[in-house]
Amino acid sequence: MQLLLTALATGALYGAIGIGYVIVHRLNGMVNFAMGDIAVAGAFGAVVASAVLPALPAIIVGAIVGGLVSVIMYHLTIHPLRNQSLMVQTIVTLGVGIAIRSLLQLIFGTGPKQFAPITDGSAVTILGGSIPQQSVWLIAIAVVGYLGLALFFDRTIAGKALSAFSVNSYAAGIVGISLTGMATIAFLLSGAIAGGVLAAQVPTSFITAGAGVALGLKGFIAAILGGFDKLGLTLVGGFLVAFVEVAFARYVDAAQASTVVFALLIVLLIVRPQGLTRKVAADRV
Repeated sequence: MQLLLTALATGALYGAIGIGYVIVHRLNGMVNFAMGDIAVAGAFGAVVASAVLPALPAIIVGAIVGGLVSVIMYHLTIHPLRNQSLMVQTIVTLGVGIAIRSLLQLIFGTGPKQFAPITDGSAVTILGGSIPQQSVWLIAIAVVGYLGLALFFDRTIAGKALSAFSVNSYAAGIVGISLTGMATIAFLLSGAIAGGVLAAQVPTSFITAGAGVALGLKGFIAAILGGFDKLGLTLVGGFLVAFVEVAFARYVDAAQASTVVFALLIVLLIVRPQGLTRKVAADRV
């Protein structure tokens, strides 16, 4: 039970970052490898805001900062390359991630940062396992974010337009759906959910400027498990990644837990690139 509770909180974070990947990928097939660093930028926005705001509003600020950084990235680096191949655009995101990481290190240094939790008090006990109250908030924020996105894509005109663009961009353009507008919305939502959920994790742990690489790769695995298409399966994928990591750290070797997770990435890309979905994904490989 303790493993499950720990993996549930950590998996909510990985799943949220994975959802950030999925939203952008559903738009144009691009993989935004700056996703982890964008989330870290949002977390640092929450750290700065926590100096003058309570924890919950600070986390909301973190989500806003993550969304804004993601949108700025799109308009400065991806939009000018919209006529280039997806490979070129994807490679550019690697450079953007490095730039964000370096800028955060220049501003905040390389040391860990933290702020107070939303609620103080002892951990919540469930069937012999315990989970910090802040982790419960993290899970709740991730679930609310997922439900909000699901409603956005299923019930709103903008969400349906974005989905239509992901199915057939040419036909969507003919009926007046703007690529720039849809991309702005997609990058805003992806950065907001990743930055907000990571900001919610900071009080129970800490954040460093260089954390984006590992977080981004683990979120990438969650996105693969979701088939780079399904938001719900991506959350489930995040939990599975976290459970493998936590279980290996508990029973084998904590120092090598991340290595095992990254080995899982290679295995998934080779054996089951379609993730938990049933569709064939040979083109994606």
